[in-house]
Amino acid sequence: MSEPHDSDLPYDDSIYRIYINPHTNVTELSCIGIEVDRTHWHPGKAEYPSADDLPMWMQEKIALLMMTPLDKPTVAIEGVGKRIDANVYWVFRDPVDVPWLADYIT
Repeated sequence: MSEPHDSDLPYDDSIYRIYINPHTNVTELSCIGIEVDRTHWHPGKAEYPSADDLPMWMQEKIALLMMTPLDKPTVAIEGVGKRIDANVYWVFRDPVDVPWLADYIT
C-alpha cells in the first residue's frame, strides 16, 4: 500500500479524475499519475454514458465523496479519494479495488 509521506495523495500516483456532467450525467474518466492504467478497460481516458456505468468500486467511492463538504480546501479521505468541486472527483485506486492489477504493481 502507500508509504508514509506529507501529501494527501497516494504515494504510487494511482489517481482517477472523474468529471460528472451535471446536465447529462455523462462521465469523463482520466487516469493520471506515473502509473497510468492503460492495461484493462480504458486507455488512460474514457467517457461513460453515466456514472452508473463505472466499475462498482469507483461508484462506491464517488458516492462517499459526494457526501463530503465543498468547502475549500477539500480534504482527501485515505483510500477513497478527494472531492475537488461539485462535479469533479479524484478517486484513489487500491490493488484491492482492482485485483488483476496487483500483478502489475507488485
